[in-house]
Amino acid sequence: MATLELPATPAPRRGLFAGRRGRRIREALQAYLFLFPATFLLLIFSLLPVGYAFYVSLHKWRIQREKFIGFDNYLKALGEPRDIAYFVVGLALLVAAWFVWRSAMGLKSGLRMGLQSGAAVLLIVGGIGLVLSFPGMLEHGDAELFHSILVTAFYSAGTVPVQLVLAFFIANLLFQEIKGKETYRMLYFLPYITPSVASAAVWTTIFEPRRGLINSVLTGLGVAEGQLPRWLFEPTGITELLCQWLGIPVPFWVAASPVLAGPSLALVAVIIFNIWVFTGYNAVIFLAGLGAIPYELYEAAKIDGAGRMTLLRHITLPLLSPTTFFLMMMGVIGTFKAFNHIYVMTQVVGLGGPQGTTETASIFIFGHFWRGHRYGYASAAAFILFAIILVLTWIQNRIAAERVHYA
Repeated sequence: MATLELPATPAPRRGLFAGRRGRRIREALQAYLFLFPATFLLLIFSLLPVGYAFYVSLHKWRIQREKFIGFDNYLKALGEPRDIAYFVVGLALLVAAWFVWRSAMGLKSGLRMGLQSGAAVLLIVGGIGLVLSFPGMLEHGDAELFHSILVTAFYSAGTVPVQLVLAFFIANLLFQEIKGKETYRMLYFLPYITPSVASAAVWTTIFEPRRGLINSVLTGLGVAEGQLPRWLFEPTGITELLCQWLGIPVPFWVAASPVLAGPSLALVAVIIFNIWVFTGYNAVIFLAGLGAIPYELYEAAKIDGAGRMTLLRHITLPLLSPTTFFLMMMGVIGTFKAFNHIYVMTQVVGLGGPQGTTETASIFIFGHFWRGHRYGYASAAAFILFAIILVLTWIQNRIAAERVHYA
């Protein structure tokens, strides 16, 4: 009788890549392999330069490295260590007060809520008291650096809100069924893709006081030559100019305060240019956000009798809040880093002119780095600007956490 021989069952593979655990290892290795090129480029062209810039900021560094001075460049910029510590602790107390107050509002127990609210008030008082040490930083720190930060704040506050409002209005118009809307979209987006150096040079001639387009139009409208604005050549604050044009005496407390005097007319001209450039870009992004809102929501609301303002307030704005938050955050970051067009437009009066009224933080850093050859101090100022941007971004994220609605 013949015997039936069964084929031998192969022994299970053993090794690093065998079984379920091996499959996970293979997948992880493949993922790291795909990530390696981008990580390598990021390390070489981003992280290492940042680390080297921090190394430079710790030295007295002119044309070449001189000596190690630690954080002296930062102290030269910000003032005495005590004032800096008071200011930082004050900000930390204000942040802690916000967290305590927010947690107290969610409590149902009256006693606990009262105690946490009282703690929040104490933290606010302490934080404000410590933040008031800021004049000490102004006294002992670099006044030019603080002035450049104020100019940057003016620039950001005058640019981002106007861009968002205009872009939202334009996006709503272009979202309607109108003829040639693709052409209009292209025209509004054109300033953004135009090289900023070229467009800034053109706008410099537009703002020219004698032969510029804007003043030529004003002359045609009957404005006397002596009353024409000097635009990029005017260092006076916009508040003072408005008082002069209206024939109102300028209060002494306005003239004495750089904050109340407002941005100079030269900076307003730069702000107008930036609004012209980025409004179209923001409108295109808003159009994408409007297209992502389900039309069924509008139809259901209209059946319930909702009008246009109700639709705008309760559907469009809430569902468009992620897009608005993105554009606002990128706009603030962009204005704090702006350089090219400011450099080009202010060449007619000198870098950061007139009288330093267009010297933003980026222009300040460039001036110390390129013209003053103070590489260590310029690197320290760059890290201070980075810290400011980081704090502003964190604040925007915390504020938007409760106000941004993701569908």
